[in-house]
Amino acid sequence: MARVGIFWVYKGIILGKSSSLENGFENVPNIIDSPDSHIDIWENTPGFTHSFPELVGSEYQEIPRGRVLYSRQDNKSHIYMDKTLHIGKYKKLIIEYFELNIRNCRWMTDPHYTIDVTSLFDELDNDNY
Repeated sequence: MARVGIFWVYKGIILGKSSSLENGFENVPNIIDSPDSHIDIWENTPGFTHSFPELVGSEYQEIPRGRVLYSRQDNKSHIYMDKTLHIGKYKKLIIEYFELNIRNCRWMTDPHYTIDVTSLFDELDNDNY
C-alpha cells in the first residue's frame, strides 16, 4: 500500500521517513500528507545522517528533496521534488521506498523543493576550479 512522507536523495540513496496512509493527515481536503517536516527530521533525529559524516552541519535544504502526498480525489500519489530528481533511477528509488504503484504516480516540481543552485556555483567560484 502506498505511503506518504518526506525524502532526500544523496549519493543515490533515499534518506527519508515514510508513514502509512492511516497515519497521515488531511491538512488540505482529500490530500493525505505525512506528519513529518524536513527541518524537524533533519535537525532533531539523532543519527539521521550517520551514514554520511560529510552531511554533519549541512542544512536540510542543501540536498535535493521532496515529499510524497496521496490524493483521494484521483487515487494517486503526488510526488513533489527537486527538478534534478526527475530521472528514472531516482523515481525508481522513490517508488520502492514509498511502496508506490508506478501507474498511480504524478511527478511534479515545486519551487519549495528546489535546491539553491546559485550557492553551489558560488562554492565552485571560491574553490578556484
